[in-house]
Amino acid sequence: MSDEMNPYEIIERLFESRRRFERFAMLYIRIPHHAQDIVMDSFAYVWEHRAELDASRNPESYFLGVIKGKCIDYLRHQQVKRDAEANIMSDAQWELEMSIATLQAFDPDWLYDEELRRRFEAALDELPEATRRIFLMNRIECKTYAEIAGEMGVSVKTVEYRMSSALKLLRERFGDIYIILAIMFIDF
Repeated sequence: MSDEMNPYEIIERLFESRRRFERFAMLYIRIPHHAQDIVMDSFAYVWEHRAELDASRNPESYFLGVIKGKCIDYLRHQQVKRDAEANIMSDAQWELEMSIATLQAFDPDWLYDEELRRRFEAALDELPEATRRIFLMNRIECKTYAEIAGEMGVSVKTVEYRMSSALKLLRERFGDIYIILAIMFIDF
């Protein structure tokens, strides 16, 4: 950095101008305490790397470069965070829209149709007893696959396979409304 100044003097001089550096960081970060944190992190970085300071380089320019890099890292992190939040919101929005659409299309009279009840009960009766029990434990009693496996003395893979079989049959016959039918028609 400067031939006349040692690293301690350089850092002290930079620290005296810290408000100017904070204003620079604020141009991009826009949150005062985050901008101040970036400047302080930059001081820590320069201090940790003081043995590597280039005596031929302008100290302020070097320090501004460190701040610039830290601002870029911060902004990239914010971008990743916002993208993830947008994806979560997009998924939540889709789920909300689907809930509204299915509820609007739902006809309670249709649910109490005796023929539908008989067809649903017949489909459940077609399931092997262990598969039916696993389905009911999971979808009605809200037990996890691990809990079901422990209670029934089978592996989690067996529970997964049997649930897959039950869901396949019920979806083929009733589409995605099978869960509403299960909730309404099964006494537990």
